[in-house]
Amino acid sequence: MDLERLANIAEIVGVVLVVGGFGFAVVQLAHIRRQRKELAAIELLKSFESPEFSRAVRLVLALPENATAEQLRSAGEEVEDAAMQVSLTLEGVAIMVHRRMVGIDIVWELMGGVVLAVWVRIALLAESVRKDQRRDKFAEWVQWLAARLEQYEIRHGRQPAYIRYRDWKP
Repeated sequence: MDLERLANIAEIVGVVLVVGGFGFAVVQLAHIRRQRKELAAIELLKSFESPEFSRAVRLVLALPENATAEQLRSAGEEVEDAAMQVSLTLEGVAIMVHRRMVGIDIVWELMGGVVLAVWVRIALLAESVRKDQRRDKFAEWVQWLAARLEQYEIRHGRQPAYIRYRDWKP
């Protein structure tokens, strides 16, 4: 084997190693992204496990649909605080969805119905606060998330998990 042939083989091996390394890096990056999304989903789930958040959601869901700001305020400070806590938590969820840290499908599965039920109860409050403060920022992301979840529901249906996944096998 002459020197030129060895150089060619070494060059081919070098190219194969570089391409292989690039492929490995791409696979690793995809794995890291998937892992990051899974961790974000776990953190999202943990944020809803607190007794305070559960109580706040319960208080908000006890309000009538399309409750006016006056109705909410007359329900008491505890209900106002609950609406604020739920709204701020859902704002964070919405931002995570918008930045693609958590998929809309995960949010739909975990709490899509709750988000829609909360929004229909606090939408008029948000409108009132925005008008009073002359700023459209209050609950902006909750409104955005509710709109995206409504679109998701139209595209994917409303069928509950126990029906949709009835044939699922562990």
